[in-house]
Amino acid sequence: MIPVNRYVRMKTDLRKFLPYSNKVGILEEKIEKYKKNYSRLWCKTEDEFPRFERIYSKREQEKIEDEVFRFVDWASLKLDDYTPEKENHRQKIWLEDFVSEAKKFGKKTLELSDISLESVFKEGFMDSTRMFVEKVKEFDPSLKTEEIYQALRNVWIMNSLQVYLNLDVKYLDSIFAYSMIYPYIDNYLDSTSEPIEKKISFLKKMKHWLEGKEASYMNLQEEKIYRLIKIIEKQYHRCSFPGVYQSLLAIFNAQLKSLAQQRNECLPYEIDLLDLSLEKGGTSVLADGFLVNGLLEDKYADFCFGFGVFLQLADDIQDITEDRENNHTTIFSQPAGRHNLDKLANKLFNFIAEVIDLKLDKKVENEKSLGELIIRNCYLLIMEAVGKNKAFYSQEYIKEIQRYFPIRFTRLKKLRKEIKEKILDKRKNVTDLDFISAFLLTLASRTISGK
Repeated sequence: MIPVNRYVRMKTDLRKFLPYSNKVGILEEKIEKYKKNYSRLWCKTEDEFPRFERIYSKREQEKIEDEVFRFVDWASLKLDDYTPEKENHRQKIWLEDFVSEAKKFGKKTLELSDISLESVFKEGFMDSTRMFVEKVKEFDPSLKTEEIYQALRNVWIMNSLQVYLNLDVKYLDSIFAYSMIYPYIDNYLDSTSEPIEKKISFLKKMKHWLEGKEASYMNLQEEKIYRLIKIIEKQYHRCSFPGVYQSLLAIFNAQLKSLAQQRNECLPYEIDLLDLSLEKGGTSVLADGFLVNGLLEDKYADFCFGFGVFLQLADDIQDITEDRENNHTTIFSQPAGRHNLDKLANKLFNFIAEVIDLKLDKKVENEKSLGELIIRNCYLLIMEAVGKNKAFYSQEYIKEIQRYFPIRFTRLKKLRKEIKEKILDKRKNVTDLDFISAFLLTLASRTISGK
């Protein structure tokens, strides 16, 4: 996935110089259909305050906060107590103890359903995380911990799609390769030491590689990306699985288009911000779906696209402050500061519920479970975003939303700081236990911290 290049200031129309691919094939027509349908759904979605199932009293919030901070302290000490030199049976006992405490923590503080917790601990999510981190160590031991966490967010989305598609939840080389492209491309295109001309040259090579053409790489970073694409090719032959490569080219094109969101001189309604977000988010998870299964029936492709749409919008509402600072325009950052975003936040809550209700069958157990997990996690992420960006919402709205969040917004900043200092910063290099701290971060990011 190609990130928006945050320092580009488009004095001319850079878009005409960008190397779009015309090899998306029949998938291009489907993407246009999905965009049209989800755009229509967004526009007709109500902006009234949503219905939430659970209200937390102040006393309940305080109790949950105590449990969370206590667990962070316990986990930090427990991780310090581990050494790789321990005998195998002692390592096993240590891990069982850790997982048992983590499950108790989840039940006490996040109140996830038993199905969701069991899927995390028993259906392959942790094994997938462990194997992913081990593969990272083998592929690139120099990768920073925060970059691994960034990639792991996509790993978990792809594992969730395995649940949806009724597949075994497990590590795949295609999951590794696609998720690892994120940090490498981020580093390369975000570097202020590289001129834009050089980056466009790299994007041209990237297009050739995705289209199955050869182009020489010029440095170690480019070589890594080239190797990752070759890993995907080894799992999915181009002739047998054309959708895999069409989807990769679709997200490539969508991210190039998204550079328009960063134009400094962009005027309101000059570009279709909703269309850009729909395409960027939708094609990203559409590629996830193809990469976990190789082929996707239209029903599944449709949901993957919708899943990506609301994940993108959820990211956008979390990143309002950063986007405004970096002149990155979204449907949330553009009106922020001029109008309260209360109704836009309501609309996003309701939109997610609409997509889940329309696209997932509650009579099918795996679809029902996935829908419940998505609703719970995404709702909490959006609520946290409101608490994080209070300046853009009315005081009445903030107060009302906080009633449905398990932790008071005033305590979130301290919690994020403690997780970072006590669990993450201690482990600058990849270790055998990064899969555990990665799990903790993922759990936090999908429920509390919003990042």
